[in-house]
Order: sequence, then C-alpha cells, then structure tokens
Amino acid sequence: MNSCNVCAAQTKNKCSNCNQVSYCSVQHQKQDWRQHKANCHPFKIAENELLGRHLIATRNIKPYEIILKEAPLVRGPAQISAPVCLGCLNSIEPTDYIKCEMCGWPLCGKECKSLDEHKAECRLTQGRGQKVNVEEFNGPHPLYTCVTTVRCLLIGETSPANAEKFQQLESLEDTRRGSNQWKADLASIGHFIPKFFKTSRFSEEEIMRAIGTLQVNGHEIPTSDPPHVAVFYVASFTENSCLPNLAKSFNKNGHCILWAPKAIQKNEHLSICYSDALLPRPSRQHHLKQTKLFKCACVRCQDITDLGTYYSAIKCEDSQCVGLMLPTKLEDWNGTWSCGSCKKIVQKSYLDRILERASKDIQNMDKSVDNAIKFLNHYEKWLPSQHFHMSEVKMLLVQLIAKDVQALMVVPDDKLNLKIIYARELIDLYEKITPCEVRMLGMLCFELHSAIAESTRRISLQTSLSPRELLEESLLYVDKCVNYLQYESDIFIEGHILKQAKINRDALRMVMRIS
Repeated sequence: MNSCNVCAAQTKNKCSNCNQVSYCSVQHQKQDWRQHKANCHPFKIAENELLGRHLIATRNIKPYEIILKEAPLVRGPAQISAPVCLGCLNSIEPTDYIKCEMCGWPLCGKECKSLDEHKAECRLTQGRGQKVNVEEFNGPHPLYTCVTTVRCLLIGETSPANAEKFQQLESLEDTRRGSNQWKADLASIGHFIPKFFKTSRFSEEEIMRAIGTLQVNGHEIPTSDPPHVAVFYVASFTENSCLPNLAKSFNKNGHCILWAPKAIQKNEHLSICYSDALLPRPSRQHHLKQTKLFKCACVRCQDITDLGTYYSAIKCEDSQCVGLMLPTKLEDWNGTWSCGSCKKIVQKSYLDRILERASKDIQNMDKSVDNAIKFLNHYEKWLPSQHFHMSEVKMLLVQLIAKDVQALMVVPDDKLNLKIIYARELIDLYEKITPCEVRMLGMLCFELHSAIAESTRRISLQTSLSPRELLEESLLYVDKCVNYLQYESDIFIEGHILKQAKINRDALRMVMRIS
C-alpha cells in the first residue's frame, strides 16, 4: 500500500506511466496532473558511487515508446566554429548579415536579435565598451570559442531555474584539472573571457567548471548548420553504453527526444552511446577517455568478438587457416594477437600495417562503385566480411549504387543484386552492435526496400507470377524504416525519407491485399 499523492489515503493504485506516484482515485490523479506532469516519466533518477546519477526504468517500456522530451538548459556554437548567427546559430554569409547595433555580434536578421539566447552576451559585450568586430567568415573564428561558455556563465541571468539545474551537472573539474585539455581550455577560454570582455565577475574556477560541464554533458545538435552544442538536464543522467537501449532524436526546435527502439524491462538502466558506436573498441575507448574521462565496461566492450560479429578481427596470417585473429588479452589491444583456430600469434605491428593501409586507401579513394568493389576484393585477403573497414566501404557502395528511383530502374542486375546483398548484411550487423543508430538503420532499410521493390518489378516483367516473398521482404524493410525514422523532423533528409517510406508502405500494403 502507498499514500495517495493528494490526500495521503492508503491505495494500491499507481500512475500507469511512471509507476512512482500513487492515487486513491481518478479524480485525485486528474487534480494532481498539473503538478505531476513535468516529472511523469517511466524512469527514476538513482545514484551510486560508481555511476553517479543514472536513470532506471520504473516499468516495462514498449518498443518505439518515447521516454523523455526535453528542452535544453543552454545552447550555443561549437567550441570550434566559423562565425554563426548568435540567434538561430546557423552559418552566415559574408555578404548577407547584420550586426547587432548594441554589441556588434553578427546576426542573420532582426528577428534573431530578439531571441533570448543572445541577450545575455549582448549585455556583457556592451559592458566592455567596444563592439565586437567579426570580419573573417571562412574557417573557425577564435571569438566563437568562448561564446557557449559565456552563455553557461550567464545562465543565472537568462533563466535562474535552468541555472540551478546546470549547477547540479557533473563537470569533472577535479579530474580534468592539470590535464593537457584543461590547460588548453584555460589558455583559449579561461584567460580569454576576462581579458576580452574586460570583466572580473567570473573566477577562473567558475569558468573552468562551466567548460567542464559543457564538455562532459554537451550534445551535438544537428538542427542548425553547422550543428551547435546544447546541454540537457535529465538526458545528462543517461549512462554510457556502446550497446545502448535508447535512441536520441531532435525535433526542429532542438529539443531532445529519447526513445526505445526495442523493449526495455523494468529496472534496466537507461543508456545512450557517448561515442560513435560504429568505431572499433580501441577508438571508442580512446574517445571516451579523452572527452569523458572514463573507460567503458559495457557488455559490448567486454566481448572481444563484438557480440560474435568479429567487427575488429583480421584473418589469420596463415593463408591455409580459416580462423580469425584477435588480441590475446581483452585489455591489451596493443599487444600480441592470436588466431582462434590455429593459435598462431602475430605482433600488433603486423595488423597495424594492414589497417593503416586500408584506412589510407579509403580516405584517398575516388568514391565510385568500381573503386569500392576493387577495395572489397583486394582487402578480403586480410579482413573478414564484417570488419569495420569492409562495412564502411559496403555502406558507401549501397549508397553509390543507384542514388534515386530513376537510377535504380536502369542499374544493371549485378549491381542491383550487390546493393541488396550488402544492405542485408549491414542491417543484420548493425542491428546487433548498434541497434540505436536509428538514422543509419532507417536509411539502410529504405535503400534495401527500394532495391528489392525494383528487383520485384523486373521479375514481374518476365513472368506472370507475383513474387510474393520479395514483396513481403520489401514491406518488412519499409516498415522497419518507418519505425526507425518515426521521430525524425522534416528539416532532416531522414524526415523526407520517412514521408516517402510511409507512402511506399501504404502502396505495398494495397498491392499485397490485391495479389
């Protein structure tokens, strides 16, 4: 029994969405909704010494269910940024912008001047007694290095409620202090802000904590061009996993949407990937160590085979052996590697030569179908089919073969079949190791659906029989596409693909009913 949140009467009834607050009646639940709404989520915030604050599901979460929609506490340009409008954060053309008459910062137009985001730094800039003068628009501009940190420092003026939440977020200042990154930030931002703005109102500690909070909790937001950075409150408590259970999408206002591509069980920890899930384990670990100052111990990072995909393995040095080579020890990827079949051992330098050459060949490749096929044929001597370099080139190939419907209708059969084979392989691989990379998976599913539909059309022209199995497979993947992309805004290419996928899905369903 629990106490009703309104009258304290004993009751067994709980809010069905969050499973945390109790009510003795529907009337009391409705009465309390205005107060409870902001905190009604299917998770709770927990805390321990190892993870700090983290999120735990308070009930079973269904596939495709949204668990959180959240506006940012603060947002601003990336630390390395060409000049952008300080209102909308989009890039500005050297010949098409205005200067704020109060502070001199470039803006798209008068409508951006009135946005709240710009007001605080505008007042701070006015206090220096001299307007900002930005004249170089090509490439990163040093003035923009400090803008978002300044916004974090001034958040108390723009939103006291957000300031209180921002102060609760982890900065890792004690861990960061003295590191090379900390020293670089101190020189480029910590010393620059007081000097440029001619103010002593911010202490060095305040500035460096703001920088740390921004770097530890910042998200890249693709709703502007170039992408900007934003800090969220509740979303910052999701823990890292290279095999996460939450996908992250953004609406056109830059608000974060966290949702579950697959079912999540009650009491599971909620996670996103802080790194790039497509990277191999050593690269992910290096990135996390450099940017978030911790080592990942998720289930994927603890499996040397990458969940049985051998995403980082190489073929045995002995050409007569069909085995695959991986590090002898999970924690020592720079040590010796051994074959799982014949137990042959090689030094790290052997595979470094292969991987460095493959990486350079990809970077220098003239991106064409023929060159991609040549790469795959050449490197299959050393790399298994699901290796991250092979997968990268297969992804390129899927995208290059018939980029639109018109090209798809005339592409040769062998190339069409290759597109289908590689798209199937990639979807199977990435659904295992990166199941929350929904934009990539959605696009791949649409590519495969389209290719199968074209193959079906060609078969239908050659026979009076309807290839129903192919139609069902095409429908399967367009359904998957819609599910993966359902929360993507139409300001993104994925949002436009979603619209087309829904049209194609409805048309296919009609065909299936008729046939």
